[in-house]
Amino acid sequence: MVNIKLISQQEVKEKLTMKKTLNLVEKVYEAHGNDHVVMPSKITLDLGESTAWPPYGGSYNAMPAYLGEDFDMSGIKWVWGFNDNSKKGIPYISAVIILNDPRTGEVLSIMDGGYITDIRTGASTGVAAKYLLSKNASNVGIIGAGIQGRMNLRAMNEVMDIENVFVADIRKEVAEKFAKEMSEELNLNVTAVNSNKEACINSDAIITVTIANEPLVMKEWLKKGCTVFSLGSFQELDENIPLSADKLIVDNWGQNAHRGELLKLVKAGKISEKNVHAEVPEIVVGRKTGRESDDEIICACIIGMGSTDIGIAAELFKNEFVDYNKNIISLR
Repeated sequence: MVNIKLISQQEVKEKLTMKKTLNLVEKVYEAHGNDHVVMPSKITLDLGESTAWPPYGGSYNAMPAYLGEDFDMSGIKWVWGFNDNSKKGIPYISAVIILNDPRTGEVLSIMDGGYITDIRTGASTGVAAKYLLSKNASNVGIIGAGIQGRMNLRAMNEVMDIENVFVADIRKEVAEKFAKEMSEELNLNVTAVNSNKEACINSDAIITVTIANEPLVMKEWLKKGCTVFSLGSFQELDENIPLSADKLIVDNWGQNAHRGELLKLVKAGKISEKNVHAEVPEIVVGRKTGRESDDEIICACIIGMGSTDIGIAAELFKNEFVDYNKNIISLR
C-alpha cells in the first residue's frame, strides 16, 4: 500500500510562485507539442439554470490527464464554480487534484487544486502572450477585477514591460480596489476605468476574465496589433473578433469546441477546427507560427487544460513534498 500524501492550499502557496508556474505551464505545453500527453476533453456536470432541477447556479468539471517526459504522472482535477459562493464568503472556484502512479493506478497524493487553478490560469495567458504579443506591446486592458484578473496581471508582468493597465468591472468599487492594490503590489500604473471600451481602446493586450455570457469587447475597439485573450467559460467577445481576427489561437481545440468563447459559434456552424491557426503548444514547440506581424489582430481563447494542473501538481509532489524516487522504487 502507498501512503497517500495530503497537501493543503497553504502548503501549495508556499511552494508555487508565478515565475515557477509560467515555467511549468510552458513545459506542459512542450509535452503536448511533442505528443507526450493523453488528455480527454473535460466532462461537465451542470447544476446551473439550464438544468430543470436543481438550479444551484454552478457546475463541476472532471479534468483527467497523463503527462509523459519528465512528469510521468497521471491524475485528475475535480473543479467547481458556483455563482453565489461570494455571498457565502467562499471562492467562486475551488478544486481538488488526485495524483495516481501511472504504473499501478495507486493514489499518491490528494491536494488542494483551487490555488493551482487560479495561478495556472494566469500563467497560461502569460505563456501564450510570450508568442502572441506585438514586440512593442505595453498597455494591458483587463475586464474582470477578480482573482483571475489579478493572476493574469501578475503573469503578464513577468513576460512584458507594462506601462499602463486599465481595469473595468461591473462593480466599480471592485475595479478601484484592484487598481489600488495591484499598483502597490507590482509597482505599476493601474487605473480603474468607467467602461469596457475605455479598458480596450488603447490596450495592446486585452484580457477578459468574467462569468459573463454576452459580448463585453467589441471589434471596433481593437487597435492594430492587439492581442485579445478570452478566458471565461462563456462568450465574452463580439463574435466578429474570433471570426475576423488575423489569427485565431486556442490552447486546445477539443476543450474550446465544447465550452467557452467559441461554443456558440461552433454550434452555429460558424467556426470549426479549420478556422484555428494553431494551438498554443504547437507554437511553443515551433510546429506553427505565433505572431508574424505587429499589425496582426490575434484572438486567443484560453479555456484551460487539465494537463497543466496535473503537471504543476506532479512537480510539487515529486520535488517539494516527498522523496518520490525512493517511493516509486518501492512500488516496483
